[in-house]
Amino acid sequence: MTGNVFLLLLILWPFVASLFIFLSGADKKRTERIALSSTIEEALIAAAAIWLSVKTSGMPYLSVPFVEGFGLSFRLDGFRIVYLCVTVLMWFCSTAASLQYFSDAKNNVRYYCLSMWTFAATLGVFVSADLLTTFTFFEIMSLASYAYVAHTEKKEAMRAAETYLAVAVIGGLVMLMGLLIVHHLTGTLDMGMLKDGCSKIFASGDPSKIRALYAAGGCILFGFGAKAGMFPLHIWLPKAHPVAPAPASALLSGVLTKCGIFGVLILVLEIFAENFAFGLTVVLLGTVTMLIGAILAVFSVDLKRTLACSSVSQIGFILIGCGLIPLLKEECTLALSGAMLYMVNHSLFKLTLFLCAAAIYMNCHMLNLNDLKGYGRDLPVLKVIFAVGALGISGVPMLSGYVSKTLIHEGLVEYIHEAGDLAPMFKTIEILFLISGGMTFAYMMKIFHAIFVDKPDTDCKYAGKDKSISVLTYVSCALPAALILLFGAVPKLFVNGVARLMGSFNTAAYQHHQLEVLGGLRLFYWENLKGSLISLGIGTVFFILIRLLLTEGDRRKSPVYLNRWPAKLDLEELVYRPLLTGLFPFIFRQLKVTELLKAIWKGIMAAGIFIGRLLGDTFAVLVDLMRVHVFKDLESKRHPRLERIKRGYIRTEVYYKIVSGALSFGLMLICIGLTGTLIYLLYLMFR
Repeated sequence: MTGNVFLLLLILWPFVASLFIFLSGADKKRTERIALSSTIEEALIAAAAIWLSVKTSGMPYLSVPFVEGFGLSFRLDGFRIVYLCVTVLMWFCSTAASLQYFSDAKNNVRYYCLSMWTFAATLGVFVSADLLTTFTFFEIMSLASYAYVAHTEKKEAMRAAETYLAVAVIGGLVMLMGLLIVHHLTGTLDMGMLKDGCSKIFASGDPSKIRALYAAGGCILFGFGAKAGMFPLHIWLPKAHPVAPAPASALLSGVLTKCGIFGVLILVLEIFAENFAFGLTVVLLGTVTMLIGAILAVFSVDLKRTLACSSVSQIGFILIGCGLIPLLKEECTLALSGAMLYMVNHSLFKLTLFLCAAAIYMNCHMLNLNDLKGYGRDLPVLKVIFAVGALGISGVPMLSGYVSKTLIHEGLVEYIHEAGDLAPMFKTIEILFLISGGMTFAYMMKIFHAIFVDKPDTDCKYAGKDKSISVLTYVSCALPAALILLFGAVPKLFVNGVARLMGSFNTAAYQHHQLEVLGGLRLFYWENLKGSLISLGIGTVFFILIRLLLTEGDRRKSPVYLNRWPAKLDLEELVYRPLLTGLFPFIFRQLKVTELLKAIWKGIMAAGIFIGRLLGDTFAVLVDLMRVHVFKDLESKRHPRLERIKRGYIRTEVYYKIVSGALSFGLMLICIGLTGTLIYLLYLMFR
């Protein structure tokens, strides 16, 4: 029972902390103290919950009845314990780095407040015990993290935030449709019962139910894949990261994408366990995602965009590991462990690299590699930390990335021997796997060489600017880098310890003798080292080609980096926006429902304006009273009550202008999703 209380407190505390942050008002120091102390307190709560679960040798389970009709349920097992620790670590490091990063920034209260909401929702996703709970916190996380992308409120930030919101809302609605179908077919969304329910459907041989389950799986994969950054839903990542604050980018790339992978794991382990067709689909999507992300990163000359495209590529590696699980069936230990360990590693890599990017950007406010040439030549500590992250993500032996990438590669090689007629296709996938790994090494070396090795131009833009980096920022960068070194230096602890703990994921029970073989020095036998060395060799060739073909000027000392990727090949501008802005208005004109939709829309917006003003005024008064009587804000006492209400009203107007655009866009997407749901339900009724 005590463990259940800590499990509930684990979810609720960040929400409570966000309220204190909001009430802190314009007191910047108080806001920062509350934000940082809240992450530390959350770490203590997590430690208490984990200690109690280990002490009692149980698996804490908490059910909150009546919420959303079905109730919410949470569980703490091996996988959840690992990602609970990863999430808390990432939020602590990101928040610690934010203190210096936002020293002169605006909207800090909004950032920290919604960051706590995102923190709570992310934890809710990882400790959820049923898919309805997962979906609930998944949507809270998506909407709260919108503030990360739109934080600066610049034109490019708002456009990227629009893309992020579109992908999140459409993905969520499609996912909900799939969850409803699964519940209709199996009678449950509990992760511990899904495997038996779905197995019975496949065993029954009923073609209509099997087709419906595949359709549901496609919808759920669409929703989780959108958040993970899976092709062709990856479009938000390269746009969101360059405009979001770098500490927020570390969370978007390092943790929030793993919420999507968490859903994919549920699909391959529970709903489509040992299903060949679904596993093959995930492998193929992962291969395309891996390759596209690597190509985009090679061409990019923007620091954070390159890291964002890298995230797309690394998610592809993880998806290949996930897709191999149903294909290998009971022999999937290597692929399963590799995918789960890769999740942890990628979180550490992106935390290290994005926080290093934050340390660079917060002083010079530049991201183009041509502007940053030689910036870090006199920053040896930052150079070492970035090198650890870059070499780790490239799969260099003796670093943790080598371990997880080797496990997935060995799982792929293992399936090639069992693939029969599909062996040539999977051999091609293996080749692309190695080439993509080589491109990872190439673009990471391009970034490292540009910032830490190349000589600066005589008229470099950052000349004379402050390069000071606080101790707390260095600590936040060094912590994940130290773990990358530790897990790479002690692979037996990393593989056999963490992988076995994560192997208890829900109802899955897998053999671990293969891990015992790879967990020790055999990881460094030639048959396992060969794949990594081939990738590094390919990467060296690619790096030389980058210096020859994607630069101009003095290529030895201070080259000018070129982005030769055609702008016309932007998938969003080429396909998605023309589709939304052209096809749907055409359909509405043909159906002659435009005027009706306009009238309904005006009614919705009028109601929204009234409710927004009413709630805004009421809340402004309550907040002012709290500041005066609880926080003893003397400045508030000097102003008459009516003036405070008036200023609260003006603030509400400003917030409304910002939020109404996002709200209207979200409502439009909701209408599209509900229309699709209605069409599908009508099809089920009258087919």
